[in-house]
Amino acid sequence: MENKQRIKRLQETFRKRYEDTGLKSGVFAAPGRVNLIGEHTDYNDGFVLPMALEKKIMAAAQLREDRKVVAYDMNYEPEISFDLDNLVKNKENNWANYLMGVADELQKRDYQLQGLNIVLEGDVPSAAGLSSSAALEVVTAMAFDRLLGLEVDPVEMALLCQAAENNFVGVNWGIMDQYISRLGREGHALMIDCRSNEYELVPFQNENYRIVICNTNVQRSLVDSEYNRRREECSKAVDFFDSKLDKKVTALRDVTVKELEQYESKLPEITAARARHVVTENRRVKESVEALNEGDFVRFGQLMYDSHESLRDDYEVSCEELDILVELAQKQNEALGARMTGAGFGGCTVNLVYEKSTSEFTEALHRGYKKETGIEPDIYVSFPAPGAADFDKEIW
Repeated sequence: MENKQRIKRLQETFRKRYEDTGLKSGVFAAPGRVNLIGEHTDYNDGFVLPMALEKKIMAAAQLREDRKVVAYDMNYEPEISFDLDNLVKNKENNWANYLMGVADELQKRDYQLQGLNIVLEGDVPSAAGLSSSAALEVVTAMAFDRLLGLEVDPVEMALLCQAAENNFVGVNWGIMDQYISRLGREGHALMIDCRSNEYELVPFQNENYRIVICNTNVQRSLVDSEYNRRREECSKAVDFFDSKLDKKVTALRDVTVKELEQYESKLPEITAARARHVVTENRRVKESVEALNEGDFVRFGQLMYDSHESLRDDYEVSCEELDILVELAQKQNEALGARMTGAGFGGCTVNLVYEKSTSEFTEALHRGYKKETGIEPDIYVSFPAPGAADFDKEIW
């Protein structure tokens, strides 16, 4: 559905549910994201390269005279409300906690808030690893910011949305999702340094290529326990290199490929493999940025394949269904690259495909995956999209 249609539908739904308060109103959006390359590098102070998706969460909102926020989600139906002076976690409707978390972080930073009526609608798939939660946080922050004239700096907005998820919702993710949702630009990926939080827009402006995301529709299992185990294994590698190298090593980010090759035989096999993935993946992100800056999509695609191989063999966070999707992609002439994306053990693959062949590619993957697994995959095609937006549209 195009933006104009979605905006009209939001406005109509808002007018049916809420009376005009006579105060400022508007329509806003924030996108989901997919990580093109740079997996399990974030908590190792490394580099990631996400892009914003054309799929997004949109909101129509109007200020209220009081301190109450009333929100209706067109996808999930229930209406929730909360008082800005009494933010208590909602145990029945978890999506409400993302809104409250954003309000909480804004108020902690001494921004003066007042109530809102807000209607939400989105097409970012939930539980697919495409970060619908960050999109919800950012669109909420945009509504408060624009309607109240807060003038929150874009980087600060991304950071406070991350803090909302960490502190109020209780999910301890890194900065990637909120950064790309707020700071993304059409025709660009975003290279983020997870140590300094500095970022660089990377051009992806060739209309001959598309990103295709394939959801295994396999519920991710073992993620929490294996995620914690990987962090412990990386920490062991950090301690080892800190004791061996003539420099301070606080994360695997500080280890070069040459240093890894020099010492990996002295590490336990599993610890060496985990370190090998992180160190080489950081290099692959940097090489991917070089390739995209040069318009070398063939090289970028090969780096995606290399990344999946490393995630499968060295980091061991893939699964049979993800491997099947990547293997099916490798058999298609239309694909230049494919890899699992996200935490692993299920979720999605991300594929680099010739634009003119996207239909043939998606049909082949759908057919092949269904034949091998009996599962219907969900497939989404996107070009790098803009970050959060204010459509400058009144509701009334």
